[in-house]
Amino acid sequence: MGPFTAFENRTWIRATLEMQTALSVGSRLSLEPTGTDMPVMKDAQGRPFIPGSSLKGVIRFQAERLLRTMARKPDLWACDPFGDPCVPPTDADKKGNAMASRDALMEKAEREAQASGRSADEMFAEQVFQNSCTACRLFGSPWFAGRVAFKDAYLINAEDLLVVYQIRDGVGIDRDLGAARSGIKYDFETVVPGACFRIEILAENLEDWEIGFLFAVLRMWSEGGIAIGGKSTRGPGWGMLRDITFQRVEQANLLEYLQRREIPFSSDWDRFVSAFAKKLAEKSGEAGDA
Repeated sequence: MGPFTAFENRTWIRATLEMQTALSVGSRLSLEPTGTDMPVMKDAQGRPFIPGSSLKGVIRFQAERLLRTMARKPDLWACDPFGDPCVPPTDADKKGNAMASRDALMEKAEREAQASGRSADEMFAEQVFQNSCTACRLFGSPWFAGRVAFKDAYLINAEDLLVVYQIRDGVGIDRDLGAARSGIKYDFETVVPGACFRIEILAENLEDWEIGFLFAVLRMWSEGGIAIGGKSTRGPGWGMLRDITFQRVEQANLLEYLQRREIPFSSDWDRFVSAFAKKLAEKSGEAGDA
């Protein structure tokens, strides 16, 4: 079956992102007559927020880096989605990572469906999932949706900040003179340091070790090792995740959840961390045997 055919589990992850430096997540233009050149992204009420797409991009990027370091197929690896995808459209597009193309998998699914009596679409979804890298299985690919979703993150402590926004100046640098180039000045808006944003992540049908791997990436952020937004090499975008908690609904407590009984959030990640450590140890042993 495909990754969404049946309910296995659902994990809500919540955290608070506290900015240590300013945040620059810009929109395309300002609608104000005297607005800045690059305003911060805001909702209809004028509140700053971090788009879920930005959060997903940052987390996926870090996850892919770790998986390429591990490089242990079939469970712990990442393809290059644009240069060398794990499931390319055709055989002509196959490179080093791909074991089969989408067209080949579809033909195989149609042949096997006739013999088994199962749906070709269902068998195709299974085969694509099996041939996909870990990153595509978690975050999605052109052939199926990701099992990890990210909500937009809104500012939650505006009342504690003296001001919410700052305008900063930027200039273009003349590469010959090593100084500001005439006529290339611009400004951009940032959210001030100390701003806190509520992070919410929804993971569907993830195994325990996959949750443990996702937590390992989030832990890097909790130590201040991940930046988000623009201009991060010049200061903005650095913060720390804190209060990382989860709520896990599984088949064992599904009825309790459906009866609207509250499932508490927990900060005890040991079960998932241990499962991820066990997966790493298994793959290390297989690599050593090889």
